[in-house]
Amino acid sequence: MLRDGQQQEDVDPAVLQELEGRYLTSPGPNLEQKVPSALPNLRATQSLTSMCQLECGLGRCQLDAAAGVPRCLCPLGRGGRYCHPGVHIETARFHGSSWVGFSPLREAYRDVQLTLEFKPEGGEGVLLVSGENDDLSGDFMAAVLVGAYVEFRWDCGSGAGSVRSPEAVTLGEWNRLTVYRHRWDVWLQLNDGHHVQGRSEGLFSRITFREPLYVGGSNNLTSLAPRLGVTDGLRGCVRRLQVNDHVYRFRRSDPLREPNLSADYAALDGWGITECIGDACSEVECQHGGKCVASTPPPPTALHNQSSHTTPTPPPFFAPPTPTPTCLCPLGYSGEYCEKQLNLEVPSFNGSSHLVFPALGGSVLSWLEVELVFRAASTEGVLLYEGHRSDGTGDFIALTIAQAHVLFTIDLGSGVLTLRSEYPIRPGVWHWARVSRTGRRAWLYVDDQPVVSGLTPGGFTMLSLSHPLYLGGVPPTSATQPILPAALPFTGCVQKLALNGRPVHLVSGAVSGSNVASCDHPCSQRPCDNGGVCDPHGASYSCRCPLGFKDAHCQSRVVTQAATPSFSGRSFLKYDDPEILKRVSGDKLHLWLRFRSEAPDGLLMWAGEGHITSSLGGLLGPPPGDSLTLGLQDGRLSLSYNLGSGFAHLTYNNTGRLDDGQWHTVRLSRYEREARVWVDGGEVGVVLAPGDLVQLNLDSALFIGGREVTPRSSGSMPGLRGCVADLTLATDYHVDLITQAAAGQNIDYC
Repeated sequence: MLRDGQQQEDVDPAVLQELEGRYLTSPGPNLEQKVPSALPNLRATQSLTSMCQLECGLGRCQLDAAAGVPRCLCPLGRGGRYCHPGVHIETARFHGSSWVGFSPLREAYRDVQLTLEFKPEGGEGVLLVSGENDDLSGDFMAAVLVGAYVEFRWDCGSGAGSVRSPEAVTLGEWNRLTVYRHRWDVWLQLNDGHHVQGRSEGLFSRITFREPLYVGGSNNLTSLAPRLGVTDGLRGCVRRLQVNDHVYRFRRSDPLREPNLSADYAALDGWGITECIGDACSEVECQHGGKCVASTPPPPTALHNQSSHTTPTPPPFFAPPTPTPTCLCPLGYSGEYCEKQLNLEVPSFNGSSHLVFPALGGSVLSWLEVELVFRAASTEGVLLYEGHRSDGTGDFIALTIAQAHVLFTIDLGSGVLTLRSEYPIRPGVWHWARVSRTGRRAWLYVDDQPVVSGLTPGGFTMLSLSHPLYLGGVPPTSATQPILPAALPFTGCVQKLALNGRPVHLVSGAVSGSNVASCDHPCSQRPCDNGGVCDPHGASYSCRCPLGFKDAHCQSRVVTQAATPSFSGRSFLKYDDPEILKRVSGDKLHLWLRFRSEAPDGLLMWAGEGHITSSLGGLLGPPPGDSLTLGLQDGRLSLSYNLGSGFAHLTYNNTGRLDDGQWHTVRLSRYEREARVWVDGGEVGVVLAPGDLVQLNLDSALFIGGREVTPRSSGSMPGLRGCVADLTLATDYHVDLITQAAAGQNIDYC
């Protein structure tokens, strides 16, 4: 372990102990076996003592020839002026004597496809090298810089081959090297230049890789010079190395911090590498409109000399944290460089993610209801936030998680109210939360826990929200209320968002988003065939099947010719034929249909430009447009329509119920403001719409049996569970319910 003439007592015992644990390894063809040959002298040699007197701990002091100053060369994972631990390398810089070693290449004996992105500071040096033996006798491959040109050299065991890039590298700029090797043939391209091809000598076509894959140099560079043609390692930076679709990282494997980083593609060891200093984002190309941001991690918080009798003091030096570039990917893309297109069914948030929705604005002045279904990965985070001013002051609402409890925080302008769930939630489990607010009174519902309520302080009763609504986190460029109980971003998944009773599509309803991935939910696997839509229900799901298909995964074809459609409660038929719509809109309507129902509540028909309403006129969302709703409530027929001046309502109050599974007939006749209804041949009532308007205006379609789920279609009336037959309009226009439908969902036949 010690150099000739060096005494054990000259070495710090703590350093010696760490060195012994680090470098004394069992024999075998791996990198750890090679490290002792590169073990640095723990003290500077006599000739350099006067020039290089830095105490480098586990590193070694070396005079930087380029800068003319001494500096510490540190082992992998250490850095700074004195080789302190905790250094995290993203983009590696090599100094001519630096190197990083990885596990020997696997399944690469026949084919190798590699991409290397590097920024050289000089025209000579080793880019990468690996082979069968440590002196490169036998099989090997290497990429080197010779006179500012890239040369790729390889030997399959029966003679070497070499190709050289037609173009020189650009010093001080990022270059991209692409190499493809198939057996003894190699193709090489530098940047966007010309391809060159070469073949190695002899008949052997496979390369055996037993030695580590070295990048930037080698721990035994002097003995490799005859084969490589260069005597120095790389001076410059490497930001990306990909071999056979595997991306390599310039740091050790850490299963606790990075469980997805395989040890096969993490660095085993290295020497003298530092972070490539500069504008981190200038070195990253985010694809598909992604935006690069450079974030600096907080410094370590470890304390030394802690005891009950002494005041904790920080260590004398920590390596300064290095900004880390991160691509913030637009909605629908993910990956390190936003290169992956996503099928977003259930959004996932990773701590740097968020979705942006339009401001709630005037729709929540006096009343607000928010419903979320989420699965948290941690016990802290901002689920939802919206404020009034760009500086974070003024009215706001926030739904957060703090110490595993769900919190709803609201300020109407005269003081903050925070409601806290009675019991904590469980990370990794789907939870349901709903907040309601009317005036100063607010309620918080979480799963089956007791309801929590309270009054906002002060006299203000109106809520003014004019800035975007954020889900899953708030971007760093947006200010939030400093009083928020939890300010950490959310990590986890959200499968449902409803605002004032209206479901919001989490992807198409968003204005924008960043770093949103797809959650590990069954819906992300697209289980619904033939164009079916997957609806998440906690950890489970159900499929909404298009017209002509049925069963749990929309795999069974429905024979619909001349069939009577059956509705499941999650079904609908949609009609947009002008011949149909003109007989529904205007100043008159004559309709006749047969139905049977197995449930007390269900929609028979809807047309209009507003929201579905109940027979009591309850409306969810902003003021409605014209609409007409016919359906069942509590087993009775219910009619509700609005011609633009207010709702008219009619309920069939006969003691006989219509949800008995038997066929019933309904006839509806409207002329201008007046409507009459007949059930099973008997007239049941007359109703008159308020105001002076007499036209029913449509901007949508006619729906039978239910309505497709959109923010405008939600209401208190569910879909029909039963059958509809024989729809006739204007006394003589018979609608073929199946063949004339423009769309449908979950339709079977009776």
